[in-house]
Amino acid sequence: MTYIKLNKFTNIALSLNNINKSICFVFFFSTMFSFGQKKTIQKESFKNPENKYKPMPFWHINGELSNEGIEEQMRDAKLKANFGGVAVLPVTRTKPDFLSESYFEKYDHILKTAKKLDMNVIMYDDADFPSGNAGGMLEEKFPQDIRKSLEKREFTMAGYRNFKMVLPNEPLMAAVAMNTETLERIDVSPYIKEKILTWRVPEGNWKLMIFTCIPATYHKGAYTVDYLDTTSVKNLMSLTFDEYERRFKPYFQNTIQLTFFDDVGFWRHEKAWTPHFNDAFQKLNGYDPTIYYPALWYDIGPETESVRIDFFNTRAELLAEGYPRLAAEWATKQGIKSTGHPPGNYAEQPVDMNGDIFKFYRHSHMPLADLIIGYGHGRDGFKLISSASNFYDKPITATEIYGALKENTVDSLMLYRALMEIQARGINFIVPHGMWYDPTTVNIPPLISPYSKKLSPGLATYSEYAARSCFMLQGGRNISEIAVLYPISSLQGDFRFDAPENKRGGAFTYPEADYLKISEMLTNEIRQDFTFVHPEFLASDKYQIQGEKLRLSNTENFQDYKLLIIPAGKVISLETLKKIKEFYDNGGKVIATGLLPSKSAEIGKDGEIVEIINEIFGENAAKNASMQTNPKGGKAIFLKALNPEALTKAINELQTDADIIFTENIKLKSELGVFSYVHKLKDGKDIFFFANSSDDVISTEILIRGKLKLENWNPHNGDISEIKRIKHIKRNGIDYTQYVLKLKPVCATFWVSI
Repeated sequence: MTYIKLNKFTNIALSLNNINKSICFVFFFSTMFSFGQKKTIQKESFKNPENKYKPMPFWHINGELSNEGIEEQMRDAKLKANFGGVAVLPVTRTKPDFLSESYFEKYDHILKTAKKLDMNVIMYDDADFPSGNAGGMLEEKFPQDIRKSLEKREFTMAGYRNFKMVLPNEPLMAAVAMNTETLERIDVSPYIKEKILTWRVPEGNWKLMIFTCIPATYHKGAYTVDYLDTTSVKNLMSLTFDEYERRFKPYFQNTIQLTFFDDVGFWRHEKAWTPHFNDAFQKLNGYDPTIYYPALWYDIGPETESVRIDFFNTRAELLAEGYPRLAAEWATKQGIKSTGHPPGNYAEQPVDMNGDIFKFYRHSHMPLADLIIGYGHGRDGFKLISSASNFYDKPITATEIYGALKENTVDSLMLYRALMEIQARGINFIVPHGMWYDPTTVNIPPLISPYSKKLSPGLATYSEYAARSCFMLQGGRNISEIAVLYPISSLQGDFRFDAPENKRGGAFTYPEADYLKISEMLTNEIRQDFTFVHPEFLASDKYQIQGEKLRLSNTENFQDYKLLIIPAGKVISLETLKKIKEFYDNGGKVIATGLLPSKSAEIGKDGEIVEIINEIFGENAAKNASMQTNPKGGKAIFLKALNPEALTKAINELQTDADIIFTENIKLKSELGVFSYVHKLKDGKDIFFFANSSDDVISTEILIRGKLKLENWNPHNGDISEIKRIKHIKRNGIDYTQYVLKLKPVCATFWVSI
């Protein structure tokens, strides 16, 4: 499970001037065998990590490239900042012009310089962001392939009149009349002849809706490609990916080992659609969507949520099987890897941003989290991306980090804060945002480069820290015993286009939505690690019930869940709920919060949902909740009011032998930062990563399940030392290792078992 020389993706800049060089990070490795040569190699790799683990920042080419400038800046990035490479990012000010012959000549010099310096280059796949416009060339070469949007034209009318209109010269998706009182719907497309609709309106009040597919109105500098259409994406790739392949094939697998796509998804309330949508819908769902199109805007009756789910799931599938899949297949053909992200990859509402974050990353070799805008922004959703990696058994999860943080908020400590927090949430490869060719004109701060007077003194040390910690955190398997259901069905079933209360992309959800609140509570307050689980995948054979455990059956990163949390939501798939019931019946532990499911993701199955929910949580659980049990030891609790105290109490009642136990409730006083951890099993060793990104001093007793001997591995300076005076105790008849963890502000810790 190793990745060839895949350096980078890490944020630069971080002076340790304010950090005591004493032990700040601890690693505990528990080994099942005596250390031999393998131990020596591993320790040396930690102390002096390879280039591939180091940060690899965006290098925005906002000026006129020269051979001298290329060589000087890459040399400084290597020798002064200790970066492992650069992600070359053309922008509107790039000279020579993107995709011109002169541009490729300069790119060739970049590659030659990188090879000479033993650096890597990430192949950013377009100019600026989002990916998919070929620097504006797509409109010129393939105007039919620009992105599309669903347009609704609506007419309100009373019955007993003749209606006639000339339809627009646009691909027709549906023509439907809906009675505003009874919600009866009529497909009026049979009344269209030669683009003219002639229809006799029946009795009652009606809305006549004409749905067509039109060129999208939103663009950023240039129109991007129709991400939902593989033919369009292939045409786009012929202008970009294939041109790089034609010229730079010898550099793949050595200097170029990774491609990067940016913000591939849905933007700004855009109703992204594609002309072949109906065919894809019918193939996927087994019925014609025509008569159901009004559900995208209106309540159409009991089947509203179910058909919305089918619509938005179809769109999510088309997105996942479009640009991300084709980019990954192209990369695989070259023997390299693909990474990238959609907009709002950690947003509470995925429907209008990425479709379905788990499905989006299906084909990417490295799922990637986009940590941007402000410190802490999206933090509660970062586990979505690493959970997708867990499901697909992918050893590396990357991040584009620090972009658009205000320059005056970013000092060397901030670089560590943000990095530690994302690492404790499963991220282990860093692309800082970033370097600028002309450092006097930084369009998107902060400047993280050897030319930042503020950050440059600490960049080399920061890069070493990032490399050591990424070396430890890549690969292996996460020890996570709590599964949190990703409530995608409720999110899709509640979403509708043009809702007046939808003020911002990625934020429009049903009021009870609490799954990201649960994420925050588990990670930052209760401090119990978890993994998000997709309901569709949960219903598959990939998840197996083994006694009272639910196993994610991966080759390397398998996980055994003892507890399943169902976040608040009205809708759930019947097959998923049956699997949860089976888990409960076999002794599994289940918590539901806020709002119990009452509707099925499948049409006409609502009654069965209610019946199973009652069997698990008891009848009238929403009004009179109490713990439910069964003969095999299964337990279920419904928490109508979600808060850290109630969730902690429920977890402690259901899970008495937690993997990690903090014996005191740690309350941070500082305004910045959190305290969290991750536990991995790698090469037969237990690795515990504790990260304190706050300004508080942490001193807390920790119980670790098992009888372990431990070493402290300090990623700040590479020191390794044995941890002495460890205690071994029994707790409820189970062996635990007891030790007091001490962390200075903005420090992290690896403990490694021996």
